[in-house]
Amino acid sequence: MWKALISEPHFVKLHFHKTPVSLMIRTKDHRVSRTLHLLECEPEKFEIGSDNHVKLQPIFKLPLRDAKSLREKMMNKPKRPVRAVRLVLEKNADKNGDGDSQMLNIDSKPYYDKFGVVNSCNGLLCLCCPFEGNPLVISNPVTGEFIRLPKSANAPSRVRKLEPVGFGFGFQPKTNEYMVIQIWNKYVRRSYTRVLERMIFEINTVGTPSWRNVEVDPQVSNSTLKYPTCLNGVIHWIRFEGQTQNRSILCFCLESERLQSFPSPPHVFRNHHTVSRYERISMGESRGLLYICDRSSFHDVTMWVMKEYGIGESWTKVYNIDTSISALGRPDRRCGLCWPLKHFEDGASLLLYHSCKCLIYFEPEKYGFKVFRIHGTDSEQVQIIPHTPSLVSLKDVVKGDNIEVLNIYSMCANVKLREENEVLSLSQQLV
Repeated sequence: MWKALISEPHFVKLHFHKTPVSLMIRTKDHRVSRTLHLLECEPEKFEIGSDNHVKLQPIFKLPLRDAKSLREKMMNKPKRPVRAVRLVLEKNADKNGDGDSQMLNIDSKPYYDKFGVVNSCNGLLCLCCPFEGNPLVISNPVTGEFIRLPKSANAPSRVRKLEPVGFGFGFQPKTNEYMVIQIWNKYVRRSYTRVLERMIFEINTVGTPSWRNVEVDPQVSNSTLKYPTCLNGVIHWIRFEGQTQNRSILCFCLESERLQSFPSPPHVFRNHHTVSRYERISMGESRGLLYICDRSSFHDVTMWVMKEYGIGESWTKVYNIDTSISALGRPDRRCGLCWPLKHFEDGASLLLYHSCKCLIYFEPEKYGFKVFRIHGTDSEQVQIIPHTPSLVSLKDVVKGDNIEVLNIYSMCANVKLREENEVLSLSQQLV
């Protein structure tokens, strides 16, 4: 009865709208990491003292890219040639020190097994190849359900020379459909010169068995689209143009299927030139509002919010935070910049400080900075995904019977990646 109640569509929708944005945390290094540690972002969560360690839980899992092949191999019934997957039996010290315990670990390969994240939308994650970037899977980490997206005829390969322009995942509220977008540049060789043949813009309505082409302005081909953010049935990107890396915002309306420019904050973009990289400016959604984060300076972070959707004049500076925190040392120029994660109604903000695996809780009215360090992993960095947990079932998303809904908790349940043995926790660091 309880299971039927929480899967009822009205309850699922109500639960989602009442659930605050949380953070999904996973380690970020050369290993395959499929474990997501949930941190619920409420101000009282950051009242812990320096002597206390708070476990990051509950814990959810992402599927492996080759999980189907792994299942077939474990059942000793391979239906197609698969790469070799080794299951390693390891001895580990018992937690109580009473002896050794054994567990079965997956000897995984990052090239085959690792997933990147395109973006989060309505509690669902769009997972991609971490190298080419092409979307591969839609997953709900809370329920464990996932579906594999159909293979596109334009997927990159050794013979098909494609370069990524951008990707995105969004929701069309009028039709209650989720859609995935992938944009590629296709090149050909002519007289020892690589020439752009055409731009490929494809859409897959999640749960359908194929991709379809959409005609858009080919001038976008001279661009890279980053930080996909879905809001009001529209996917937004920051556009980085050509060699100059001039910035603007592009958006694609999932209803009209039009790609067009979107009001940008000129007071932010006009100050960026070729010396800045993609990582110096970003975009996201906070409490139903579009935001731009400028962290081109190594000493502060500025956040702008569009107060009225679609009105360029409504871009407003929310805060400018000085991030020169002596206890953390000088920010590392490669990965030590602060990244905004959440802005609270009382004016507080939560930021990620990459090079130290630290979260910075900034509350200007009370105590300024509080710094929290993530413990329990040898990884030098962590990836944090702002995400609203949802109970939505992918069985209610797919169209027809052509797409199989799988579940990570019913596949390979008795084996682990080595990183799944790590127990992450959070504690306050005195500054």
